Amino acid sequence: MSLTQPHPLTSTPSPLTTLLPHLTPSQLASLPYPPTLYPGARDVPTSYGPMRVYEWGPPTGRKIMLVHGDATCSPLWARIANRLVEQGCRVIVFDLWGRGYTSSPDAPHDARLLALQLLFAASSSPLPWCADRFSIVGFSLGGAVSMDFAAAFPQFVRGVALLAPVGLLRGLPGSYEELRRAGRDGEMGEEELRGLLRGVLGVGGEEAADEVVKNADAVVKWQFEEHEGFARSFVSTLVCGPLQGQEEVWRRACGELEERRRERGGRERMVVVCGDEDWVVPAEHVREDLRGMMDEDGFVFKTVKGGHGFPLDEMACEQVVKALVAEWEL
Repeated sequence: MSLTQPHPLTSTPSPLTTLLPHLTPSQLASLPYPPTLYPGARDVPTSYGPMRVYEWGPPTGRKIMLVHGDATCSPLWARIANRLVEQGCRVIVFDLWGRGYTSSPDAPHDARLLALQLLFAASSSPLPWCADRFSIVGFSLGGAVSMDFAAAFPQFVRGVALLAPVGLLRGLPGSYEELRRAGRDGEMGEEELRGLLRGVLGVGGEEAADEVVKNADAVVKWQFEEHEGFARSFVSTLVCGPLQGQEEVWRRACGELEERRRERGGRERMVVVCGDEDWVVPAEHVREDLRGMMDEDGFVFKTVKGGHGFPLDEMACEQVVKALVAEWEL
């Protein structure tokens, strides 16, 4: 066996350093994702490059961390995070690697790399997030990352809520599978991969009529065009990330969450919410998979109107928050 010296880890900077210094105050304010979107912004230095974290809400409130999905970034949580703060919670929202204002490390974006961000975010707080145990709400990719974290660091986790979670996908949408194969083969050049990714994300397509969807699309387009590491991080997550085959990890996480619930006398179940028209993460698949991993009284399962992007919808967000308030006694 021969051990070779690993190449030095590098990271691609985010628009925080490549774009924002060149903008006027009015241009900054008009960005689809302004850097002042939430209170309590901080840029946390890590060995993988800086990551953007926001933390606000009552210091003594229930601590809840929100983890977004693959193509999204922190603005996804605008409604849910602020409603949780109104309920008296202390929240952390952050941008995953290569998204928003977080750098893109030149490393495989696997479950370990992604779950590390929760540790970085929690440990960078002036408050004792890990000592107090915190709850996690994860959407799509963020759901899989949340379950991986709960399995690896159960001593830090109080509860988990999953919104349209990947991790146990039975198949990827065709365009995603094509992009994953191209990224895995490594035969395409960067521009060709970007072309495929443009199609997957619908960047440059017809503008949506709905104002909320239009704003969300603008954030995705902004990331694609302005974050030099976004394409690499997205493709690396498709190739290496916890999108499928996470059954064993989820079983461990479910076992740990069940143990926490028993310690509380059966209170504070895991909350799972899916869109009734979500063809990416079908609600019936998620419910069926979870039934095979934990007692059905260990989680509450709800469906809301909408597809995979339901966390953008005001009514769906209200239903999510209502479920969290009821089950977690917020």
